Amino acid sequence: MGGLVLYRSTVDSDHLLRVAGWNTLGVVVTTAVLGLVITFQIAAGGQVRFPLLSGGIIVGVSAFAHVLIGFHDVRRIRARTVAKQRQKASVVNRFVRHNLRHSAQMLLGYGEQLRSDAEITASDRTDLGQKVADIGSDLSDTQTKIKVIDELVDQDAETYPIDLVSVFDSTRGEWEESYPDMSLTLDISAELSVLAGDYIEEAISELVENACEYGGDPPEITVRGSRANGMVRIEICDNGDGFPEDEQLLINNDQDETKLQHSSGLGLWLSKWLIEYYDGQLSVETQSDGGGGKATILLPQSTN
Repeated sequence: MGGLVLYRSTVDSDHLLRVAGWNTLGVVVTTAVLGLVITFQIAAGGQVRFPLLSGGIIVGVSAFAHVLIGFHDVRRIRARTVAKQRQKASVVNRFVRHNLRHSAQMLLGYGEQLRSDAEITASDRTDLGQKVADIGSDLSDTQTKIKVIDELVDQDAETYPIDLVSVFDSTRGEWEESYPDMSLTLDISAELSVLAGDYIEEAISELVENACEYGGDPPEITVRGSRANGMVRIEICDNGDGFPEDEQLLINNDQDETKLQHSSGLGLWLSKWLIEYYDGQLSVETQSDGGGGKATILLPQSTN
């Protein structure tokens, strides 16, 4: 009966294995307990009547009960997953609405300036053109981030060993081009690697760019890597003013955004979701010594 229920259910294969695990656990534990009870009764000189029948009934009831426990466990996991997806949708929806509205207002303003100002100089026209191009670039960047978020929903994580030093070295040129005054110091051993996938470079890049954007003048970024209980700990520190308290509450405590409490952008959320996609964690804080912001990543350590 339990197998028929599982077969006809809408639970996916991974969760079916979880339910089957609960079922197996119930059968094994109940059988072991019955065996101990019967052994004790025989040793005490008692008579056990119909042990196979009574034991079979008890084991069957226990197995069915553990199937129900398994389904409850799966429902809990699915409810948590749905809550995560709703959080992502809420954050993306708020950001896109705000970003599009702001961009539209800016473009209308620049267009009106071009239309009404007959004596605009070539230099001013070039400046306005650059501003319009920057808005287009920001919109394209937003679209790229949303595409990545959509892909996280549609596919399971594929992981493989990733060398951390190579991640930073491969992207360092882009950061230096965007922020020519920044300085980046790496304190990561050459053999340190994590178990992640293609998107982890995007997550790290977002955090480094955030440190460059809100760091000091000029921004000074220090990245440290270490091992901790089977995980790799990566700290990205800057010399700015640190993370606002609202962003710390949202990212660290996984709170939902509201009209009064929300992140200033999509980058931190994207990094958080990408890192969690690979069974990691992200936390942000303002360093106690006033040394700026610190983003801490925990990712599974690669054994290779």
